[in-house]
Amino acid sequence: MSIELVKEQVRRFLSTDTPEVLAIKGDWGVGKTYSWEQYIEEFKIECALKSYSYVSLFGINSIAELRQTTFLNMIDTKRIGEAPNIKGYSKKVADLVKDTKIPYVSKYVGGIGSLINSVSQLAMNKTIICFDDLERHSKGITIKDFMGLVSFFKEQKGCKVVLLLNEEAGDDTFKDYRKYKEKIVDRQLHFEPTAEQCFDIMFAEDFEFRDYVRDCCIGLNIKNKRVIRKIVEHTNEFLELVDGFDESIKKQVIHSTIVLSWCYYCHGADEVHIPEFAFVNQSGSRKENEESGWTKEITIRWNMTLNRYGYGYTDEIDLAVARGIEQGFLDKEKLIPLCRHKQREVEIQHASAKWDEAWKLFHGSFDANEVEVARAMEYGMRDIADSTSCSQYSSGLKVLRGVGQDQKADELIDVFVEARKGNPEIFNVDSITANPLSIDDEKFKEKLREAYLEFKPKPTVEAILKKREGSNSYNMSEVEILNELSTDQIEEMFRDFKGEELTSNIRTFMLLSSSNADLGKKVGEALDRIASTELNKSRMAKFRN
Repeated sequence: MSIELVKEQVRRFLSTDTPEVLAIKGDWGVGKTYSWEQYIEEFKIECALKSYSYVSLFGINSIAELRQTTFLNMIDTKRIGEAPNIKGYSKKVADLVKDTKIPYVSKYVGGIGSLINSVSQLAMNKTIICFDDLERHSKGITIKDFMGLVSFFKEQKGCKVVLLLNEEAGDDTFKDYRKYKEKIVDRQLHFEPTAEQCFDIMFAEDFEFRDYVRDCCIGLNIKNKRVIRKIVEHTNEFLELVDGFDESIKKQVIHSTIVLSWCYYCHGADEVHIPEFAFVNQSGSRKENEESGWTKEITIRWNMTLNRYGYGYTDEIDLAVARGIEQGFLDKEKLIPLCRHKQREVEIQHASAKWDEAWKLFHGSFDANEVEVARAMEYGMRDIADSTSCSQYSSGLKVLRGVGQDQKADELIDVFVEARKGNPEIFNVDSITANPLSIDDEKFKEKLREAYLEFKPKPTVEAILKKREGSNSYNMSEVEILNELSTDQIEEMFRDFKGEELTSNIRTFMLLSSSNADLGKKVGEALDRIASTELNKSRMAKFRN
């Protein structure tokens, strides 16, 4: 049922004094409570009954406590929408005690709680009562007893009772609700707003990129108002950090924030159709993983969902957004350098008409124009080779290989290397500073590493050991330099180390050798030779742990 029809039915319900029970059911988080509060505040002047009480069953442990809470929450319908007033609550209890014809309240059986419980039975006449969160009731309240209380309010006290619930909650006790609702509930409405309506209910007012955020939420069919609120909060916070960057970067942050938030907050509610957060939060393309439970079938299904949304793969900016969602805040020190790098790529695309045209042609149709796309992509890549980043150039290689132009892609790798050999640091694919964004083409990576070794002045072994002292990081070019040493040379170096440098330098050798089997073998043989005496064998223990 549309929200317009639900609203009209609520208006009709409130405008008569006929005792009846109205049930409004809907999924968790779609805004049943939010909309009910809006409706009753809007229609409070039309309410035929002049008292109103709202009660959530969450946290209430008995029918007696429910009766008391219903009474204590009762207000005049004219005050609907006003903030709760503790003075009004206290006055209600004081007036109750004053008007009760019992000489010694303190001696009354059960004390003030029992007094309220008893007198509330008399006071709750002709009242609009809203019971919310029925599916979250405690074990101390059975559905049978609750429905009995609802019937009592309707039949004996002339009340109009509204039930807000998720009937599909899966609780076995809802079998009892379905059993008794036929006798007690007069009308049942299905509150089923669209994703558009859910967003508009929450955010009618305009804010930066509202329409784009709305379109993204609708694209994923997000209806849970709590998730929508978190998404907008995350989006606004993240946009503050990327203010000043190109609109395309801002939209990437928004686009990623929404899909990652959706997976983070909603996967548990629908594990079949909503991808797991960890599945999306992996660099590059998403692959099946039996250990994680991502079977081929699940991977295909989740990837189809993400691809329909337009989320192809996860890059470093997306990973930074994902960490921000997990932590509750974005790490500015990590995000801003990535955005600056991306900004340079955007500026290059705007500056190169050929590169820009290649992407317009690629995205502009579904025509079978592979030859035309490949030719345009080649022209564009040649035009930007002397100024672009490795990640941006790699995106063009990916397109060429995708249309079967592997030979042309390999030729363009050579074009890039030749154009940039005067600045060999660009070839350092293992440097987060030189290449903070991912490079997807593996052959390109391999050629870049080779070029880095060829054109970058080689650091000495001593310089590498000094640079990596106390560090757990390294790059593959350094590993290759150490691997040029023979086992004899490594042994000789180890024996020449003295004092504190002995432990530090050997640990550095072991760290770098962990990624290269040949170097690891040489280091291991050198250590074994040195450990040939009992004394040195004992000294080696610290390196074997």
